[in-house]
Amino acid sequence: MDTIELELTDIAHGGSCVGHLDGRAVFARFGLPGETVRIKVTKEKAKLIEGDVVEVIANSSPYRIEHPWPAAGPLGVGGAELGHVAFGYQSVWKTHVLQASIRRVGGESLTQHLESQGITPEVHFFDDDAATSGWHTRTRVEFVVDPNGQLAMYREGTHDLIAVSEQPHAVEQIDELDLFSGAWREWWTPGERVRAVVPSGSDPVAVLGRRTFAFPGVEVDPYVREDVVVDGSLYAYRVHATGFWQVHKRAAEQIIRMVTKAAGAAEGENVVELYSGAGLLTQPLAIAVGSSGSVRAFEGARQAVEDARANLRELPWAKARTSRVDAKLIEWEPADIVVADPPRTGLGLDVAGAIAKGPARRIVLVSCDPAAMARDVAAMVEAGRKVVAMDSIDMFPNTHHFEVVTALD
Repeated sequence: MDTIELELTDIAHGGSCVGHLDGRAVFARFGLPGETVRIKVTKEKAKLIEGDVVEVIANSSPYRIEHPWPAAGPLGVGGAELGHVAFGYQSVWKTHVLQASIRRVGGESLTQHLESQGITPEVHFFDDDAATSGWHTRTRVEFVVDPNGQLAMYREGTHDLIAVSEQPHAVEQIDELDLFSGAWREWWTPGERVRAVVPSGSDPVAVLGRRTFAFPGVEVDPYVREDVVVDGSLYAYRVHATGFWQVHKRAAEQIIRMVTKAAGAAEGENVVELYSGAGLLTQPLAIAVGSSGSVRAFEGARQAVEDARANLRELPWAKARTSRVDAKLIEWEPADIVVADPPRTGLGLDVAGAIAKGPARRIVLVSCDPAAMARDVAAMVEAGRKVVAMDSIDMFPNTHHFEVVTALD
């Protein structure tokens, strides 16, 4: 099967629209609901078909725009699967996915629970992003060097490299690195990963494998500085250039604001933080509870824990430790407040259940996958917890990803 034609009827989790053909579900990137389209098939299984929309045959959506980054359009590199969707409609798209995930994964009981709490899950965007339609927002972007020495990215769902001459997701300060001019070619090798980092508190750097450069041939310290201002308060961080950090230029600020509000930590309280990374949330939580309280932060990545310890030196009542997060850890570490920011797979039923059954007066869950979030929150509600707030922000415009912060008592 090479191409197919059908009507797209709904939005699916993962950045595709869905239709049906001969009893099989068809998931098509670069479509919009209501359109009749021609799809280039990229994967075919017994019960489903995947592909990219290469032509709109009829009923073109009023929310369709020309994709501004052709290399990331149909059959191109991954990472901009909503680039064809008008920016104002992307939050509607993601709200639909969030609510559908809650119904499908969390079940009718979770849906009804949120309704009883007066909570309507919605995804909002940063007002500043409207001016650029969500482009030029990322402070970290990655490439692979192709056999010709050019920066490239992988074709979606494959190991095929496509050379690129731009990365519109990146903040404009990336131009200071001059990555696309050819000036770097003698310093990188085919197959090497290249990461561009534009931190808020220090100069941009390029990471080539394990080396960090300010300019071609000028190797520098592998750490960058991130200065995050939240409602007039400055939080300063030292972060390894290869380490995890929120990629949207305003994400760190917003996550701190959302989580500290949701946690409501008071002087003298004890906080357990799971998947704490470089201490982005650990630092403001420690300041909130003061020296009469405590924050115990747990993270599996050693480099992140090293960064967190550096970022907590002036807050000795906050401790970061390398540890696997599991149900036993939760049982050993009682707290007034539990804050968790797990990877895309979520907490899992065992950990979610252990947290819910623990003594914490407040649980704050930061989720980057709505399906995993719905599963984990449903488990905690089933264990007797109550959702008191659910806020969501689009930190990944022009992609299908977004972040959800849920507070439970």
